[in-house]
Amino acid sequence: MKRNLLLLIVVQVLLVLLLILVQYGRDTGAWDEDSWWAAAFSQQEEESGAQGNAGAEEGAGTEAAEEELPLEEEPRPGDVLSVETEILEPGFPVELLYTRYQLSYTYFVAEGTVALWESPSAEAARAGTAQSRDKLSYVETVQVAGAEEGSTETWYHVKLEKDGESCFGFVRAGDALSRRSYRFDQAEAAVEELDALALKGGLAHIGNYKNYKGMAPKYKGSSVDAAGVGRSQAAPAYPSLSDLTEFSYLEDGTLLRLLDTVGEYGLVTVLYTGKSYYVPLRYVDREEATLQSLERVIVVDRENQNQMVYEKRQGSWTLISCTLATTGTSGPYSSLTPLGYYYAMEKRSQFYYYKDGTTEIQGYAPYVIRFSGGGYVHGVGVNYQYDSAGNRITPGHVEYSSSIGTVPLSHKCVRNYTSHAKFLYDRYETGTTAVVVIE
Repeated sequence: MKRNLLLLIVVQVLLVLLLILVQYGRDTGAWDEDSWWAAAFSQQEEESGAQGNAGAEEGAGTEAAEEELPLEEEPRPGDVLSVETEILEPGFPVELLYTRYQLSYTYFVAEGTVALWESPSAEAARAGTAQSRDKLSYVETVQVAGAEEGSTETWYHVKLEKDGESCFGFVRAGDALSRRSYRFDQAEAAVEELDALALKGGLAHIGNYKNYKGMAPKYKGSSVDAAGVGRSQAAPAYPSLSDLTEFSYLEDGTLLRLLDTVGEYGLVTVLYTGKSYYVPLRYVDREEATLQSLERVIVVDRENQNQMVYEKRQGSWTLISCTLATTGTSGPYSSLTPLGYYYAMEKRSQFYYYKDGTTEIQGYAPYVIRFSGGGYVHGVGVNYQYDSAGNRITPGHVEYSSSIGTVPLSHKCVRNYTSHAKFLYDRYETGTTAVVVIE
């Protein structure tokens, strides 16, 4: 009995000592996660409380997770939803040797008065105003939330350069603007195709400037063929020699390859279309060295009213200028600038043009390159002036016209800023230059 009592006292003393030791460890920092006794006691505490706390901890964790997920707010009118850039970059190397009137590769032409705002909102302060025929460089496209739920508005960030000053602002899609671009993909594909054809050699072109080779026959009593091409300064092209009533007109300057001769006709393939025709040999110009070595190509875009000029530099086609242009319009005394591949046949310091419906010389255009009949790439035309005695006064060159790059206005030619026309004139070499007209 005494023995059992003594054992009980010893156990109680040991427990008291253990409790004192535990408290001492906690007070002094010795009670940490690395101590074996801490691990033991921690494990015991975890096991004892695991089951009771599991459900509570799971519920608390779920509640915390729900609190961490913020509710998605609906965009308010005017909030910016996205910003992106939509510009087609050139694929060929770029070394611009002419940089006047430079615009971004995507740009706008104002067709009326257009407000520029400081931010993409009509409630913002006005940054400036574009007038009809002004050109605006494109920076980026901005989508903002509209006034109606779920609706969006499209705005364009633009740059207007006018009177030597630059103005940045935002314009709305749907304003009086015509969006334009330099279609480098289409232009470069045409240059590569024409280059490959020229490398094969043996090219020729239609030659009937001012109908020196004879006026082409009428097409079924008409002066235009089924496609609307006129007979003046053109050649008849017959799909078959068995039916000489059916033919098309090929314009002066049209590039082609002579495949064979059949009597007084030549079997030719038109480079632009790949179609074959029989053409009277007198219209097929084989004497000139037609594109002995293709070194530069002027690509004119009728739809966008601009042009891209490429030059072969160290064996690689390189973009050396991209600028605006004005092409021909259809009318009683004018015609569309013809689509196709043309030989740049000659250059002159100027050419004269008549007053509509007469043979009276009205004025002149400087720095010209002829590529199709009366179709030239040239500078801004200038009308002659007369003094009180009736003597003709020749005015100097005019550099700029606000109509360039807006809508087709010329009689057939490709109108340029005069400085760009001179740029092309100075680089022209016989037998090395072609003009490509795309749409």
